[in-house]
Amino acid sequence: MKKEPITTFLKVMSIITLIWSVLGVLISALAVFVAPLAEETTGEAYGMMTWITLAVTAICEIVNFVLAIMALQHKKIDLVYKISTFTLMALIVFNVVDGGGIGAYLATIAGAIIPALFAVSAGGQNKIDQAQ
Repeated sequence: MKKEPITTFLKVMSIITLIWSVLGVLISALAVFVAPLAEETTGEAYGMMTWITLAVTAICEIVNFVLAIMALQHKKIDLVYKISTFTLMALIVFNVVDGGGIGAYLATIAGAIIPALFAVSAGGQNKIDQAQ
């Protein structure tokens, strides 16, 4: 059974996801290093949920980086689709639970656009692959 080449949409979203993931990990690392200074400056400690959210975000970004590479190589697209959907939901849930008002919710939605488009593109490729 011959595999069809990956769609242009999946190629583009995989490349964007690679870049997005690297930036996400760098921003999460920066936040971890700056947080103690911010706590000291403001005099208010961050809650445990903030630290958990930072960790989950960094882990999801690393996983999405690996998934994007797998998608570009057209390997196990069904697994890429399932895991990318799970990481998308994890990012949304942990960022919404962390709270912070309407601005935080809008930022969560905006931050979920690229992972959502990547999951949709992987799902589309999975349908094409399953049709064969």
